[in-house]
Amino acid sequence: MRVAVLMSTYQGEAFVADQIDSILKQLPPDGRLMVRDDGSVDRTVEIVRSYADARISVVCGTNIGFVRSFFSLMTAAPGDVEMFMLSDQDDVWLPHKIDRAWLHIGTSGSTPTLYCARQQLVDSQLRPIGLSTTWRRRPSFENALAENIVTGCTAALNRAALQLVLRTGDASRIHFHDWWMYLVVAGFGTVVSDDVPVVLYRQHGDNVVGRGPGLRRYLVNLRFVLKRSWVHIMFSQIENLRLVHGAALSTENRLLLDRRFNPASAGAIASLVAIPHRYRQKALDDILWRLLLLGEVLIGRGLLPIDSRRSPARETNDG
Repeated sequence: MRVAVLMSTYQGEAFVADQIDSILKQLPPDGRLMVRDDGSVDRTVEIVRSYADARISVVCGTNIGFVRSFFSLMTAAPGDVEMFMLSDQDDVWLPHKIDRAWLHIGTSGSTPTLYCARQQLVDSQLRPIGLSTTWRRRPSFENALAENIVTGCTAALNRAALQLVLRTGDASRIHFHDWWMYLVVAGFGTVVSDDVPVVLYRQHGDNVVGRGPGLRRYLVNLRFVLKRSWVHIMFSQIENLRLVHGAALSTENRLLLDRRFNPASAGAIASLVAIPHRYRQKALDDILWRLLLLGEVLIGRGLLPIDSRRSPARETNDG
């Protein structure tokens, strides 16, 4: 097994050593831990460089945000790697994380495969506060269009999946790298969602997104929705997928895009909102999502940002 762990860091001096320690304890002798620092001004880079371990490499970059930083890492990953794993800077990997991902990635062959798993949610001192949501419905392309169930810090990909994911088109339309991975791989390959927790997912004041058990999950999502249009994020990504990968999709998936997830068609949107069909994992989430769609239309913001309506995406290899 040749594995590369890709870690993006930013102002992570408080927790990054815990994360590196947990990775190195299970990383094979020929494995790689590739760190890209996204412009930290604290001691993050100093701490990473203090490890006398040949498996670790670190690149210091300018601040481009976590999404582009992870794409940069994926682009730079060595060509002989069989499994690519993403890592946040502030978690702790449980001892079986790499081996458990390899159980699914190692048998995937040439089929694009993405693995993700549940998390043990902990506070800043690693005290348990709950478990992340269990996804009872199987991962699917129609689910990926409407919802992201892949938490990036648990994700692992084979090379076939990585090559698809790196066809990013207009990367400015991708707001979450893990959602893009789920959407693309679900359209062409296999997505495995593991119910066994593989990481202590630290929740603290500096989380970019974060999670929460039970009601807290909805409060976290509500806080995000009040700041930004989730609908614009979703449809911008879908339009990017349509232009970059649409021609290669199966007939069934292409029809789903055209007949339901087409922001240019009033009929498609009306059917998406009105016709009973579960797209998201949970029934309540599906209802709330439809209300969000309807709300954007009623208040006149539309389903896409104005700049996205005016200029089509161009296929590039941003990273």
